[in-house]
Amino acid sequence: MKDSMPGLLLATTWIALSCANTAVAQDSLDELFGYDSESANPASGQASGESTEDADDQATADDPPKTYDVITLEEPAQQPARKPPRSGGTVLEEIVVTATKREESLRDIPASIAAIDGEALESMGVLSINEVLEETPGVTANSARPGDQRIVIRGISTSASPTSTVPYPVGIFIGDTALNEPYAASITPDLSAFDLAAVEVLKGPQGTLFGGAALSGVLRYRLNDPAPDQWETRYFGQLIAPDEGSVGWAQGLVVNVPLLGEGGDLGLRLAYIRRSYPGVTDDLRPEQAAKDVNAGDGDQIRAVALWQPSDALQVKFTYLEQSYDADNGLVISDSPDGPRQTQGSLLPWPNYHNFGLYNLEIQYDWDTVRLVSSSSRTEKQRFNIIDTYGTLLGTPPPGTPDALAIPFVTDQESSSFQQELRLQSIGGERFEWLAGAYYLHSPIRYGLVLNAEALNQTGVLLDDTVDSLLAVADVLGLRDALEQALDSVVPGSTGLACELSVLCAETNATAQEQAFFFDLTWIPWSPLELSFGGRLFRTEVEGGFVGQGVGARLVNNGMSPADFTASITEEGFNPKISALFRFTDEHSLYALASKGFRFGGIQNIPESEIENVPGTYKSDTIWNYELGLRTRWFDNRFEFDLTAYLIDYTDALVVLKNSLQINYYDNVGSARSEGFEASMRWLTPIPGVVLSATGGMVDARTTVPFEAGRSTVPAGTPLPGSAEYQYSVNAAVFGSPDWAVNFAGLVSYTYVGKTYNDITSEDLVNDYATVNLSLNFTMPGISGRPKLTLSGANLLDETAPVSRINSAVGSDFFILNAPRTLSARFSLEFGA
Repeated sequence: MKDSMPGLLLATTWIALSCANTAVAQDSLDELFGYDSESANPASGQASGESTEDADDQATADDPPKTYDVITLEEPAQQPARKPPRSGGTVLEEIVVTATKREESLRDIPASIAAIDGEALESMGVLSINEVLEETPGVTANSARPGDQRIVIRGISTSASPTSTVPYPVGIFIGDTALNEPYAASITPDLSAFDLAAVEVLKGPQGTLFGGAALSGVLRYRLNDPAPDQWETRYFGQLIAPDEGSVGWAQGLVVNVPLLGEGGDLGLRLAYIRRSYPGVTDDLRPEQAAKDVNAGDGDQIRAVALWQPSDALQVKFTYLEQSYDADNGLVISDSPDGPRQTQGSLLPWPNYHNFGLYNLEIQYDWDTVRLVSSSSRTEKQRFNIIDTYGTLLGTPPPGTPDALAIPFVTDQESSSFQQELRLQSIGGERFEWLAGAYYLHSPIRYGLVLNAEALNQTGVLLDDTVDSLLAVADVLGLRDALEQALDSVVPGSTGLACELSVLCAETNATAQEQAFFFDLTWIPWSPLELSFGGRLFRTEVEGGFVGQGVGARLVNNGMSPADFTASITEEGFNPKISALFRFTDEHSLYALASKGFRFGGIQNIPESEIENVPGTYKSDTIWNYELGLRTRWFDNRFEFDLTAYLIDYTDALVVLKNSLQINYYDNVGSARSEGFEASMRWLTPIPGVVLSATGGMVDARTTVPFEAGRSTVPAGTPLPGSAEYQYSVNAAVFGSPDWAVNFAGLVSYTYVGKTYNDITSEDLVNDYATVNLSLNFTMPGISGRPKLTLSGANLLDETAPVSRINSAVGSDFFILNAPRTLSARFSLEFGA
């Protein structure tokens, strides 16, 4: 791969230079394919024999689900706008958004993003964001269950496990609010596709505008804004049936209310989604045998209020809450080839999480300047239990009592306050600018308990006994004397459950970021656009670790509790520079260099010199160098894009395991990632048929050897979590809006290549292909525009591991991809 990069860059440059003569070439190709580019009249927006309004109707009414591989720096704050068609026939729509906080065409911005709008997500019956990400070149996503997901962009990762707590390299955003914890992973929101405006994946570091939350890229959800002047009601119900699993159900309702009546300036949009997640894992142990044990339930509430008292002022408040609860979130399988069943756990795996978001955004416009203030608060809670008997000792023999289980309990709470204030230019023709300040304050509490179930029960019994004795002593006025006496005989006797554990620990820490950022764009002459931006930042993580039990005593000279306090402060500057050259309106070439960083932090287990476990880990950084070609042909009916990149990764943050099989983090050496991404869309001469394809290749490896605990990882080791090859082919068809029952369909074939499971082994995961199908039937002439969507994911029911859980003794366990799943979705809408 390394030897191929110079040739790839040379080829990209050669193609770009050839675009200088594309005007003549395109005329010849148009003639060959029978396209008449002269039939369009850009000045009037009208083609021969057809008005712009008619063309718009033809291009937009009940179009099939469409995925876009487009370019932008960040997700828009407003709804996409569409330019009128250039000709009488259907053309590829030009999407205009407020990227980089200002309105531009997506294809005119020098960076890469894959995007899909919310309506298309609904039309495909999408159940999980993974279905979108696996069709995105350069992006790999592994999911264990709702809230547990690991996303890798362009090979930048050191852990492929979806349940790993290593901080995410990819920023998860809702609007302009980051959902990432700065230094410990918690919940990955997987929002319902219902009533979303769009989902966008920004590839490459976004440190200039997104800070420490976006080392290698951003996954961003955008909610629909209220319409202040009209009523709207939408409903959907969806039945979900995975192979050899239980049946799930999802339904949602959204109401848009003009609070001051039609024609008013105050709107409220309320949405509620209820999801019953089907179970697919069978527990085979005779003592607790059950089918489909990992079924769960979740709720989501969204409320957005928008006030627009004048053309200059806009005030928006957003509230979102999502919860998930499963009595037994058991997701492991004993075989990498299925079926989805296991004998590997002695206990159920209860799993619960909840997160909330509050955001107030105020925008005010003067003639040439806009002021934006965004204030956000996020709250997260998570509780999880897994039985680590299998991880430590392999599959339990038949008849093993529950008392020998080794439950690993994690209990996590976090919150954040985020404030961004920025000024930006409006309507600049040759020069545009943006400058702002950002502040983050994020406290987190992370508790964990690892112990044998028998010792847990004994410790709880002893604690209850001591509490009863202390209650009696308190009545007699002898409590202090009894506590001193018990502590002199059995130190820590007032917390025996923790003292008898392998490890009982809690980390309390606070992260802060202060930053100033700017972005400047200059057009010295019409074909050339130059941009320069940067972020000056200071991050600080401060807090402490308190641990009890055997593991704490081992690293604290036999004393308990072990109490460690640490802090880490870092400062830096993240630059971004780009140049965009337009050969014609349809063909352009860009070059980009940008830097990204991620927070350092405090270890969540005791520091140990014997096992090389550090007390803190520092920020890791990447430099991304990118060259992109964007072309459109045949009067906007054929589109081809190509992007090549090279990434230097410094102080890579890896997740390792100590002798107790508990994760810890460390910075190690450096790595490099090289690759390319390509996409094609073609509106064929066959009426109503659209073909598209995307693909990519990634080669990400360490460049120096490093120590991983007590072993050495050599230079040239592949980074885990990223598929070397990945591609997707789609065919869409749609009928005429004049039909009484309109029809649209999409079939896709997607391949996700082999991926290394972790950085210290050669175990491979992924390497599977899926065939997906969706069919839509709409009756536009009937009140409520009823729509029925029938969809099937992974129709060939291909099974492959997406993560491997290595056992210290005995057989390993596996997390598998989603099975074949059929669904039927019915929806209604009124007043839209």
